[in-house]
Amino acid sequence: MAFVIGVDVGGTFTDAVLDDDAGTVLAAKSPSTPPDYSRGVLDVLELLAEQLGISLPDMLAGTHHIAHGTTSSLNALVTGDVPPVGFLTTKGHRDSIFIMNVEGRYLGRAPHELQNVLGQAKDHALLPKRHALEVTERIDRDGTVVAPLDEDQARAAIRSLLDEGIRAIAVSLLPWHRLSAAARRRRIHPRLHNSAAEHARRYDCAARQDSERADHDARGGFVFAPDRHPAGIFSDRVQSRRYVGTSQT
Repeated sequence: MAFVIGVDVGGTFTDAVLDDDAGTVLAAKSPSTPPDYSRGVLDVLELLAEQLGISLPDMLAGTHHIAHGTTSSLNALVTGDVPPVGFLTTKGHRDSIFIMNVEGRYLGRAPHELQNVLGQAKDHALLPKRHALEVTERIDRDGTVVAPLDEDQARAAIRSLLDEGIRAIAVSLLPWHRLSAAARRRRIHPRLHNSAAEHARRYDCAARQDSERADHDARGGFVFAPDRHPAGIFSDRVQSRRYVGTSQT
């Protein structure tokens, strides 16, 4: 029997739903467990396993996909309750994350605020510029490598971020170069925590605007920081319980 599980981690409760290829649908709810939200996720998965009449490892062994909701992480982003995150990008693209699209000027604003152009200001950036570093690499529109990744430069950038106390780094290379970013980053620094820059590569970002792409990758770094989101801790814990399927956040 193949299972698919969806989990939404909220500030108060963690909800989960399971279905299988026979059409069975089960739901469970458990209190969230901040600051380690992964405990609440495991608790709610235990409740699903109990409804199935099997152990949690057996349920996870038969699960081929788990989708995580990010309500708690959205709350953390809005309130600023996130750890420092580094940002590594292609040389010449660092300022993409600090550029505001025009929507940032008017979304959520009242008409009198929109008319007060001189009174408008850009909100603070997701991260300070000292935590956004560049590396030399370039790929053209056809996917041909014009300039290979300078791994020595990347190592130096990563070390400087680690020296600043950074524990998660979002890698936001040009679209066609990202497919091998995870392997190269493990080679550059094998102990570096994986941010969402790889997890989110499930879909094609090539058509996104550069600022939107950079913003997406940086927010992913906050979400997957080791001490912030259950996905940062949870993946290791479920893998130790026989889960070998895919996950999406």
